[in-house]
Amino acid sequence: MQRPRVISITASTPQLPTTSAIVIETGHIRETRSGEGHKMINQYEMKLLLGKGQHGEVWKSKDTLTNEIAIKAMKRKNPKQDRMSLLRRSRLPRSPQHLSVANNLGATEIKILKEIAIMKKLRHPNVVRLMEVLNDNLKERIYMVMEFMAGGEIKWRTDDEEPLLRVSQTRRICRDVLLGLEYLHDQGIIHRDIKPANLLWSADRRVVKIADFGISHFSYAQFLAAKGKTADSADIQDLEGHDKILLDESDLTRFAGTPTFLAPEIISDGSADMSASASTSGNLESTSVEVRRPVISKAIDIWAFGVTLYALLFGKLPFLSEGEYQIYNKIKEEDWDVPETMGQDMIPVGGRRQHKPKKSQETEGYLVVDLLQGILEKDPAKRLDLQDIKRHPWITRDMPNAEQWLRAT
Repeated sequence: MQRPRVISITASTPQLPTTSAIVIETGHIRETRSGEGHKMINQYEMKLLLGKGQHGEVWKSKDTLTNEIAIKAMKRKNPKQDRMSLLRRSRLPRSPQHLSVANNLGATEIKILKEIAIMKKLRHPNVVRLMEVLNDNLKERIYMVMEFMAGGEIKWRTDDEEPLLRVSQTRRICRDVLLGLEYLHDQGIIHRDIKPANLLWSADRRVVKIADFGISHFSYAQFLAAKGKTADSADIQDLEGHDKILLDESDLTRFAGTPTFLAPEIISDGSADMSASASTSGNLESTSVEVRRPVISKAIDIWAFGVTLYALLFGKLPFLSEGEYQIYNKIKEEDWDVPETMGQDMIPVGGRRQHKPKKSQETEGYLVVDLLQGILEKDPAKRLDLQDIKRHPWITRDMPNAEQWLRAT
């Protein structure tokens, strides 16, 4: 199917951040109780548990000096994860620089410090902001104080697996996510876990921001490429401002991400690591599997964005099965279905068309299918990039002045 006409513009710098506030770093933690009996961490009152995972908790909290904030509390040690990471790292070639950064820290603490280092670099209207880090070496937990997104994560389907959002809402969400992703990639950061649960609404639901950088990766090569440089042409200024913890790549062998949102190239290149990770004995001498690093590029975020777009439009995922192995096979080998309608407003899609219609006959359904085909392209070299997606007529549809928006962002 031929592509519809797109608006032609000169590639521009991603939208700049609106604030230059510095992240506060606090090395002393005082634990008390509020008058209501809630746990207090320094001036922060932990009021409501929002979520709990393997590595920590997220709390809705109250800053006694300002207003509502979110706090991510993470244990700095996880013995099982630390043993498995040691196994992976023992089978990787290491540079002296990487060793000096990571030698004295457990894998869990390295992971936390990487997340912090990445978020400290970020200031953008469509990225959740880190405001303070509380890291007291005498305490079991490290705390990240972030802006509170009162609208919560994007809910995209009903209990009957029907779409919750109107198509126009999905388009506005996508525009915000595209701007946030473009900024991240320009900073050399690959998110690695784009999905609706990591996209948060503001209180008035007018803004969406990208959250959760727990498995994100900083690519120095990509950072240089965004500035038109290579490793050979880089100078000392290019290295300044990057926390050395970001240059340790030992965790890239981890098969990280949400299975249903993983790109085909990650699954294909990560198979050896899946075998290595299946052993939980912690015996470093018993495993002879050669660990390979999966392909970590901007294209994996674009694929996950495509899966997210499909989910928001149709209320279901494009590649789903009973087990992870079957899901991976579908992602690598099968195509996605085209439902008859999209959105809560049930706009007709019209299926895949073999021939490009006249411009006057380019329906919204046709444009959506065309966009998804470009994003959910299994070959990352042929996949649309963010500039292509931003210029796509479905993204710019109904904009009073699309070219002005494209130039401004």
